[in-house]
Amino acid sequence: MTSSSSSSLTYPRRSTSGISTRFWCGANLTTFAAFTKENQCRRFYRCVLGVQRKTESHLFKWVDEAIVDEIKKIADNLSRLQTDYDSLNRSLTKRLENQNKYIEESILLMTSFLEEKLTPLYETIQASNHRVTASTPQSPLLNIAVAAFALGTMAWMYAKLSN
Repeated sequence: MTSSSSSSLTYPRRSTSGISTRFWCGANLTTFAAFTKENQCRRFYRCVLGVQRKTESHLFKWVDEAIVDEIKKIADNLSRLQTDYDSLNRSLTKRLENQNKYIEESILLMTSFLEEKLTPLYETIQASNHRVTASTPQSPLLNIAVAAFALGTMAWMYAKLSN
């Protein structure tokens, strides 16, 4: 690719990367075509003031070079984003693995603590239930008395509600 120094123009230029939208003088982006032997119909960016005042240092940039600069900037940004993404991915993966390990350890600790504290309590409750059931035998007479009491209570409630 031809460098901007191959132009037949003889004024100093400011170095600009990529495609400018405004020039330092405040003028908007304007595209012109060169009509020199070396650069026949080659397009370039220049502000209108720079075309009129060739002795001043206004922006001059070949369009093809500006596009290549833009592509390089995009490639650099993409590379930086990929690096950032990879770094973030590694960091989050490691944090999630550590968090998972911590949760698993906490569950094991809580399980062992509960087993340690609840096993004697469970055994005590089972032993006392066994003693209660063994010490109070159900007699048929007691069952009849409870049934009669329940029937009497229901009859009384029905009589109260019917009146």
